[in-house]
Amino acid sequence: MSTKSKPLTPEQLRAKREERRRREQEETGVGAVTLREEDVAQGRAQPMIRWDQLPAAVDAPDAQGPLTAEEADSWELCKRSFAQYKEAWFVAAAALDIALRGRLWRADYETAELFIRDVADMSTSNAYRQIAGARIAALLAEPPRLELESNDLSRMRDSEPRPFVISQRAAESLSKIREDYGPEGAADAYRTVAEATGRDTVSGKTLTAIVRQFPRRAVEELDAEQRQERLRELAVRQAAEEAAAKVKPTGPLAVFAKYVTDAQAFASTTVGMADAFNAAAAEDPVEAKRLAVRLRDHLTVVIDNLPDV
Repeated sequence: MSTKSKPLTPEQLRAKREERRRREQEETGVGAVTLREEDVAQGRAQPMIRWDQLPAAVDAPDAQGPLTAEEADSWELCKRSFAQYKEAWFVAAAALDIALRGRLWRADYETAELFIRDVADMSTSNAYRQIAGARIAALLAEPPRLELESNDLSRMRDSEPRPFVISQRAAESLSKIREDYGPEGAADAYRTVAEATGRDTVSGKTLTAIVRQFPRRAVEELDAEQRQERLRELAVRQAAEEAAAKVKPTGPLAVFAKYVTDAQAFASTTVGMADAFNAAAAEDPVEAKRLAVRLRDHLTVVIDNLPDV
């Protein structure tokens, strides 16, 4: 009389999967990103996962049920990325993209929102903003080392491009350039601004001011050289304005002029405020209204602090 074998528990399945990976690594010499429990137990350092070691994101909007072996491998890599790359946000964002598009989170979470909140401690909208800017950060962190001077392969040379670290907010500030010219164009824009201003890092605030003055592709399409030239001009001008803003004004007229300049800078950032409010209200109308009331109160203080003129 035959009896059915008892189904394996999730822990047993995970142990079997780790054992299979261990054997494959020993037999083939590959799989350096496999997490080995004996290494962890003995405190040995684990290799960090790089961008190019992550699998390609696969769209699976209707995925249900247990993960396949391939999906389980991808899910394990994603989870390690979340833990290892708290600082290198763009690698964690790439893992988020893989887990969301393939619905890999279904192995441990009921909803995508719970998954994002648990591993990233952020809103869903913020997670997708990170994903959008992640490729820019990856290109800047590990730029291609070789470039072709001609079609002759013998003339290939090491270009030694300079790596840059870009914050999530700065990457988000380049979204319009990314939309028009792709991640590569946005990464080139960041390099151009950094080199023109002599900075190792460029803030999101500075980039926002520059991108606001940069023409959209639908209005004026620029080739790579033209984009660099335009961005250099804008970057130098913005750096000069920021330097001037740091100079403490002297004299009554100069002090008041500083207030006017600050108000002008604020006014220039309000383009798109209505669209931003409508988008926020669509996500959370109560919170959007609360923020709008705060803004109104701030402007009321400004008006109260001015004499009748």
